[in-house]
Amino acid sequence: MRDHCVEYALFMTRVTLFSPVLSPILHDRRLSSIISGAALLQVLLTWLRFPGWPCPFFHALGIPCPGCGMTRATLFLVRGEWKQALTMHAFAPVLVIAMLLITFCALAPKTQVSRLANGAEMLERRTGLTALILGGLILYWLARLVIMQAAFVRLIHS
Repeated sequence: MRDHCVEYALFMTRVTLFSPVLSPILHDRRLSSIISGAALLQVLLTWLRFPGWPCPFFHALGIPCPGCGMTRATLFLVRGEWKQALTMHAFAPVLVIAMLLITFCALAPKTQVSRLANGAEMLERRTGLTALILGGLILYWLARLVIMQAAFVRLIHS
């Protein structure tokens, strides 16, 4: 009986952690379009030195969120300034790749979108890659808050 319970717990953990997150977005053209449009608008506003959307997490709680600095890091990447981008936020390249995939799925023919989204779903289910990336993002955020909080807040305010 105990082995059955352990197996069930492992199965449920795998089902939960390996549930697709990205592929449902890729399958939904309307959602992909909304996400792409919002991200593009945020990056353009920041690039043109207009205020983008302020971080509601930071303004409500006074601490940077896991994604704080990501827009500016993305702009550094676009300009080819990798060191600056990774200093601002180490997960910026991951965001750029995800946004390129989402934008592609918002614009590409349905057959290509379906093929890409199905491949992403298979990868997510087999590897738990999305859960690993999100877990890594949270650990990175916590490390920045605990180990170098003052530098993190200065970086975000700059």
